[in-house]
Amino acid sequence: MIVDAKGLVAGRIATKVAKALIKGEQVTVLNAQDAVVVGNTESIMEKYKRRVDAAIKSNPHFGPKYSRVPDRMFRRMVRNMLPTKKSAKERLIKNLEVFNTVPKELAKEKAMTFEEFKCNERYGYMSMKEIAEALGGRW
Repeated sequence: MIVDAKGLVAGRIATKVAKALIKGEQVTVLNAQDAVVVGNTESIMEKYKRRVDAAIKSNPHFGPKYSRVPDRMFRRMVRNMLPTKKSAKERLIKNLEVFNTVPKELAKEKAMTFEEFKCNERYGYMSMKEIAEALGGRW
């Protein structure tokens, strides 16, 4: 299953991907940096900054590391939606590939888009790329 996440709501795509992984499918997500998080811009940034700052303040060397790269942020979303048993989660997450753009080897492949997960323009939103850049992410 190949999914193009451009302009789609990240959380909804993540649930669809997590369900496919649980069924045993191999899933590839393209354009993760163009997936969007819906909500007020300030509240979105407050949530992500609080998470990153807490990890830095608690224990900067050994504390939880929160990625600031869009594909890894999306991968974490999916990972948190998988079953809690560690061995099962590790086995399932191996079947997931996430890319910020479309790699050359997948350029000719037909990717699925879910029209029902399109972002509604009347609500506030931020792309994963904007969030990562605001947090200081480099890739």
